[in-house]
Amino acid sequence: MNRLKTISPNIHQYPRISKNFLRVLVLMLLCSGANAQSLEEYLTLAGQNNSYLKAKYTEYYSALERVPQAGGLPDPQLSFNFFVGRDGLYMDRFMGQQLAELSMMQMFPWFGSLDAAKNEVTYMAQMKFASFQEARINLYHDVRSTWYKLYQVEQELKLLEQEKNILKSYEQLALTRFKTGTSGTSAAMSTNTASAATPSPSASGNMGSMGMSNSTSATAATSTSGMGGMQGGSSGSMVDVLLIQLQLKELDSRIDILKALRKPLETRFNNLLNRASAEPIVIADTLQPAPLPTSLSIIQDSVIQNHPMVKMYAYDEKAREAQQRMATLMGRPMIGVGLSYMIFRPRYDEMLMENMGGENMFMPMVTMTLPIYRKKYTSQRKEAEYLHQSATQNKEAAKLDLLTELENLLNEYENSNRRLALLNDQIIITDQAIRLMTTSYSTGSSNLEDILRMRQSLLNYQQQQVSSITEQHIIISGITKLMGIESL
Repeated sequence: MNRLKTISPNIHQYPRISKNFLRVLVLMLLCSGANAQSLEEYLTLAGQNNSYLKAKYTEYYSALERVPQAGGLPDPQLSFNFFVGRDGLYMDRFMGQQLAELSMMQMFPWFGSLDAAKNEVTYMAQMKFASFQEARINLYHDVRSTWYKLYQVEQELKLLEQEKNILKSYEQLALTRFKTGTSGTSAAMSTNTASAATPSPSASGNMGSMGMSNSTSATAATSTSGMGGMQGGSSGSMVDVLLIQLQLKELDSRIDILKALRKPLETRFNNLLNRASAEPIVIADTLQPAPLPTSLSIIQDSVIQNHPMVKMYAYDEKAREAQQRMATLMGRPMIGVGLSYMIFRPRYDEMLMENMGGENMFMPMVTMTLPIYRKKYTSQRKEAEYLHQSATQNKEAAKLDLLTELENLLNEYENSNRRLALLNDQIIITDQAIRLMTTSYSTGSSNLEDILRMRQSLLNYQQQQVSSITEQHIIISGITKLMGIESL
């Protein structure tokens, strides 16, 4: 809408522009704005809308509310006493007749106890925040992985549709040979078929495969070879048509499987963003092989310093240190300070024949607890020490696990680079072989079964290339997650 506001003043400067043109222009701008969502925007939506992530953040806020609870003083004690006797609601004392007593007492923990309790709860809240951060980077990794898998499905569908069009052109070529009854057709037709049928290496450099492609390719190759023996004499061209039609049916089946696979991926992706499952998803047109985010040494340092799990155990260590200090201070006396107010009324002295006393009075009070049962305090301190050791050991174990996972991802990344280099060479060579064989087939000196087998190999290589590029992006996303950062 901002773009529309920007161009609206220019519209009035050109009154000769037709209304239909303006409608088309506005529609194009709206469509371009609707399709402008990128992966980064999807990550932002997931961070804002995901229910699980919101729950984690709410847990952090809930933990923060425990800080003022731990740092607060014990509630003061207020008491009110009055007397009940045979002579009335009073007690005779020298100062007069005491009617009631009102007192209040406030206990104070030993110096530093409240700060230690606040520190412990604060570090516990930081652990909740680290847990929230871990949930967020895991969510972003899931969003990226699902988006890349959707890209893989879309690219494979494009490859299969493209292969269908190529096979249909071969079918027309075989039908032409069968109708004419000759062994050759025009060289121009064969050359156009070869160039249109086979994608260039640069165009296929961004393509790969889903897991089902290898088994399907093997099945297709077997079925093709099984019918190859039927070729011969004047009926050979019709057998070629049947072989092509068989390949087309197999491609239709694979397309249906991929379309069925796309639906649960779209549902999962939209669920991660907490929106309707029917919402459209914008997928990239092409993806290039993904480089490492930074140098290996920086990646390793970031993993052992920035990953939320390591931070969580580091906060746990500090919380246990504060717990040890608090257990030590809890073994010290608590001091209470209070004030008592006694209410009197005058007492009649029969010897002196006059009232005596009757003045109210204040009485300051000080009290102190005696922590003489030391076993429970010693046990609390040892418990905190063991928990501190456990947090340290968990932190070291988490670092080792993360570094092991990083090493596995780096190994997979290097293997994917090797596969991509090999697949690129295989696609180039297979493409050249198909062009030569198609030219020979147009002159009757080549077998269609061999061409179809080579086309199956090329399609398999292209699907593997798409799969390798997709897996490489997922690996980089996993490395980003281990580094404890949201995106690069």
